[in-house]
Amino acid sequence: MKHLNFLKRGAYMEGIYNNPERGSISKKKALVVDDESIIRLSLKRFLEDEGFHALTASTGIDALKKIEENQPDIVILDIQLPDTNGLTLLQTIKEMNPSITVIMITGHADVKGAVEAMKIGALDYLKKPIDFENLKYTLSRLSLKFKDIIVEDDGFITINHRMKEIFRVAERLATKSDVTILVLGESGTGKNFLCKKLHEISPRKNMPFVEVSCSNIPEHLIESELFGYEKGAFTDAKNMKKGLVEIAHGGTIFLDEIGDMPYPMQSKLLTLMEEKKFRRIGGLQYLKTDVRILAATNKNLQQLVHEGKFRLDLYYRLNVATVELLPLRERREDIPLLAEHFLKHYIKKYNHEPRSFSPGVIEAFLNYHWPGNIRELKNLVEKLVILSSSSEIGIHDLPAHFLKSDTTKKEEMKITQEGTALSLKNIEIECIKRALKLSKGNQKKAAEILNITRDTLRYRLKKYGIKASEYKS
Repeated sequence: MKHLNFLKRGAYMEGIYNNPERGSISKKKALVVDDESIIRLSLKRFLEDEGFHALTASTGIDALKKIEENQPDIVILDIQLPDTNGLTLLQTIKEMNPSITVIMITGHADVKGAVEAMKIGALDYLKKPIDFENLKYTLSRLSLKFKDIIVEDDGFITINHRMKEIFRVAERLATKSDVTILVLGESGTGKNFLCKKLHEISPRKNMPFVEVSCSNIPEHLIESELFGYEKGAFTDAKNMKKGLVEIAHGGTIFLDEIGDMPYPMQSKLLTLMEEKKFRRIGGLQYLKTDVRILAATNKNLQQLVHEGKFRLDLYYRLNVATVELLPLRERREDIPLLAEHFLKHYIKKYNHEPRSFSPGVIEAFLNYHWPGNIRELKNLVEKLVILSSSSEIGIHDLPAHFLKSDTTKKEEMKITQEGTALSLKNIEIECIKRALKLSKGNQKKAAEILNITRDTLRYRLKKYGIKASEYKS
């Protein structure tokens, strides 16, 4: 299956595949965690046939013990265990060793659970009875790994770890063809581009992708644009017209700026999402359709719900699988990479002689707030390439608002970054010690105070060399 093509991957062998022709899996360790013996046995046999050294566990406690003793490469984990919740155990496993790949399995289709598992770090979420061909495909994805830099002409470049994780979650969600995805982010962060890419790697990629701008279509026309109308439905309806939802049948409909959707239309959109049906204006019968819905907005939908401008039920229906893109000011390490990328792009586009940015320009870029995010940076670089006449773009070429002194902001940023780096570990240790003191060394109570699992607390105690016994009264 095709992966996000804006994620420029380095596909290399990690020892998972040692025979490119046969695709056989080398002796990696896998742990199956499920309380049903038949499922444990069948998965164990499957993994062994695929070349894994397979272990099993029936409880969360047993699983953690075997993980600590054997350090498996892959854990196949049931969502419901007799002694713990699978999502809680998943979080503990990722805290113990983030490199362990976890695949969740469940007896019930649960979109919310799947999304939550993927956000925590699960590679995939499979439904019982296990489709072994699907599992085999999931295992095949382990041979691919993200490179440190993500590149695409439209500006998806990052070395920011949060952005890379956001893209990983987006990719996993894209492969689930019926899951509605809500993309959040400020204007200019790349929401539209991401939604197009989500469609391109989804199982619906060969079907239509239809974009609807909820903010640009007049309120009195949006219903007819979305759902169409029957002949004679109103004075100018001389022929039947299909709406965009009907045109997108089998594919994806992208609702851009969903926060601007007129309130009366929101109930009809909810019917479409929940029942997969709609009615043309003037029509007497509902028509069935099969479309996936992607939506994006730069507005706070919760605030709109509070103000009575957005339906609460529609918000809940949209908010199942959410991807939020970071503003450029929260990923400043990417700014020089983006600027250089756009510079090369526009030099080639306008057939200019090679140009470079002076150190002062890069510093000004790093200190700027970028309210328009990537779009603003891209447009500025295009302007600089067109207007600059020298081989080096200098500080004097920048707009006036870039030249204002910003010493205070730089100092505040420096203090914040240094303080976080130096004190985060100490803060965590101090919190653990205080919880142990309050609980008088009782690990269960200390874990409750810290709002973490007891297993996670034990792992932290071992990691930092803290002895709970020293706090017992």
